Amino acid sequence: MKKFSKSFRHAVDGIHHAARTERNFRIELLLAVLAIGLTVIFPLSPVERTVVCLVIGTVLAFELMNTAFEHLMDMLSPQFHARVKIIKDLAAGSVLLVSFSAAVIGIIIFGPYIVALFS
Repeated sequence: MKKFSKSFRHAVDGIHHAARTERNFRIELLLAVLAIGLTVIFPLSPVERTVVCLVIGTVLAFELMNTAFEHLMDMLSPQFHARVKIIKDLAAGSVLLVSFSAAVIGIIIFGPYIVALFS
């Protein structure tokens, strides 16, 4: 159990570090809080709530992995290198794709409720 709690603490430290130092992660956390707030306000089904939680977790996890790749590549190659740029661009692209998918899912789930508010 001691090993698990130590591993858990390191994971929390990583999330805390990203929240303190990474602007995009903070923006995504803010959007996550907004999405969770909407799940409280609107009468979503359990499946819809589950999808929202999975999407939030996926976006945040991809952002953490992107940040880890960036730090690793900066450490391995402090000077500009074309291949390092490609690796970092690919990692950032994965976050962009997941974020775009999350936005589409958010529109699909929350859109009808928001439209109903203004109808």
